[in-house]
Order: sequence, then structure tokens, then C-alpha cells
Amino acid sequence: MFIKFGEFAKLVRIEHALMLVVAVLIGETIALGAFPPLGWVLLLSLIVPALSEMGSFALNDYVDVEADRINRRVERPLVDGTLSPEFALKFSAGAFIISTMAALAINWMALVVAIVFNVLAVLYNLKLKDLPAIGNMYIAATMAIPFIFGAVVFGVEPSSTIWIIAALGFTAGLAREIVKTVDDMEGDALARKSKTLPMAVGRKNALAMAASLFLAFIPLSIVPFVGGLTLSLLSGILLAVADLGILWIAVYVMFSKSHGALRRATKYNLLLLFVGLLALLAASLGY
Repeated sequence: MFIKFGEFAKLVRIEHALMLVVAVLIGETIALGAFPPLGWVLLLSLIVPALSEMGSFALNDYVDVEADRINRRVERPLVDGTLSPEFALKFSAGAFIISTMAALAINWMALVVAIVFNVLAVLYNLKLKDLPAIGNMYIAATMAIPFIFGAVVFGVEPSSTIWIIAALGFTAGLAREIVKTVDDMEGDALARKSKTLPMAVGRKNALAMAASLFLAFIPLSIVPFVGGLTLSLLSGILLAVADLGILWIAVYVMFSKSHGALRRATKYNLLLLFVGLLALLAASLGY
């Protein structure tokens, strides 16, 4: 069967994979004090998180196809029928296997990280997603670990700056995932019988928690530049755009009344997080 790249990109959320690749590069550059040397280690270090993420999202769409129909996720390839569930499942299995093998070729620490997060990805899609906060925290962790992974693949102990940036990723990821969980409440309840965070604490309280995390992200984003990275004109502009946008998102989600508004907030937030990543990458390279 011929697979259109656009539909495949939607299935695996290719933009997320790109962000993880950038995050790993940031971790590597900070750990080494320079852009990582071109070679097999660099290539494999980018393949591992990208395929792990792609496999996880393909599995997510396979497991959640009924919930996505209820939530009117018409952009999902399995919902509109442009890709088959069988393809998603087979690709997911292959992606996890290749990701693990690539990590094995790097070093034992990379292998441990890959195995742990690939196993958690399967558990998340099968069960963890249905539990209050636990599923949200797993997704947040997937946005934090690439920075640390970038250091360990080259055998370097993560510095305090890397840990702080990882905390940034966790905070932003947790906030975004809570908003997304609120948006998916109807389908998760009907199709999966979930008991997610907004079902446990209420929609309003969940969005207030997300807004608080977004607001906490803003001052935290300055910390890597205190005794760590150097803030220059380019990185400063990118950071300011990201922080101002996150501030707007925090206010926006508090007053969101519709599914469409929350869905837009998660999309804009992803773009702003990518801008923030570019700020960190520019700073780590001295720009």
C-alpha cells in the first residue's frame, strides 16, 4: 500500500520528533561544550528518540481510534481512513525495535533510557493514560529526558544547566498535556473508561493547574542563563517570543470555553516550545 508522507507525518506527529531531535542536540552541545562531532554516535542518538516518539504516537492512534472518533479528531489518519490500524500497529512495533537497537549500538546508558521509555510508551497507551496525573507526568518526562539523553550518549554526566533545562521541558510538557487531557475528556471517558486528571479534579481546576504551570515556566526559563548559558541577541529574542507566547497561552486556557479553543492552545503551545528550543540551541552554540 502506498503511504502518503503527509498522512504518515500526521500519524507519527513528525513535529514532535523534530523537537526531540533538537532537544538531544541541545543536551549534547551543552555537555560537550561544542556542537557534537559528526558520526555514527550523533546519528544514532537522533534516531533513538525520534523513532521512540513516532512509535508511541502510532500506537496511541491505534489504541485510541474510537476515542478520537468521539473527540472528532478528524485530522487523524486512522479516523479519516487514509491509513489503516494494521499499518499503525506494525510501524509502532518496528519503530520501538529499531530505536532500542540503535541505543544498544551507542552505550549501555542509552540502552537503559531507550528500554525504559519504550516500555513506558506501551504502558501509557494501554493503561497509564487512563490514570489521574500519572499519564500526564509520563508525557512530561518524555519532553525532559532528551536533554539528559544528549549528555549520556557521549558518556558525559549531565550538568546542572542540563537538569534545569530538563525541568523546563517537564514543566511545559505537563502543562500542555493537562490541557490536551481536558480536550480529550469525552472520548477518553466513553471509549477508554478513563479517570484522567480533569475527570478527578474538574475541568476548571485542571485548566487552572495548567495555567499555573505555564506561568511557572516563564521565570524558570531564565534560570539556564544564570551562571550557565550566555544570552545573546538572537537567543534573547527567541526566548522573549517564547515566554510572551506562553504567558498568552496561560491566560487563554483559563478562559477557553470550547474544544476548538483548547485544541488551538495546544498547537500554539507546541510552536512556542519549539521557539524556546531554538533559543536554547542558539545559546548553547554561543549565538
